[in-house]
Amino acid sequence: NGLKADMHQHDCGAQGGPVTILPGFPETFEGRAVLCPANNVNTDGIYPGKYTYREDLTPEMMAEVVMENYDPDFTKIAQKGDILVSGFNFGTGSSREQAATALKYFGIRLVIAGSFSETYKRNAINNGFVLLECPGLVTDVITHAGDTPTRILEHPLSVSMTEKTITYGPNTYTFTPLGPIAQELIINDGLGNWVKKQLKQG
Repeated sequence: NGLKADMHQHDCGAQGGPVTILPGFPETFEGRAVLCPANNVNTDGIYPGKYTYREDLTPEMMAEVVMENYDPDFTKIAQKGDILVSGFNFGTGSSREQAATALKYFGIRLVIAGSFSETYKRNAINNGFVLLECPGLVTDVITHAGDTPTRILEHPLSVSMTEKTITYGPNTYTFTPLGPIAQELIINDGLGNWVKKQLKQG
């Protein structure tokens, strides 16, 4: 049972009542699910190192090369508005911010993984990009994933930030919610914009 497995692994997200959502933060995310089932997808796989110091690349150009080293066909399979699901330790490797921003520029709504590199997690939130850890869901979908590096899952995903649940087909999984600081950074589209707002208010 996926729910039981996830509550066992992630019970800190299953305790307590509904989560307080700040004004302006999305209460729900719904979308097609694109699965990259590998564990340890590193930042070079997400955003190739050869582009990291290219100052001439626009957000649109960055989006075109996202996941190029992981799967050259990713941008042909995924589409704007998708929710990306991946394995454990997503975003390991170097600290390049573009590994978070390129997925955001491509139009990925959020990333759900079994776990994330702490550095990647920090970079994503600081750039206004939502990440959720849900090991139960990830374990279940990867079990039936096969060898294809990128594929569309059978069912869409429905994420309730207030109820801390992700629904996939007949199964519901729990996750640890985002706290108020992370929510505020998402609302303001990143740390840089949040700082500008504070300076204006100050």
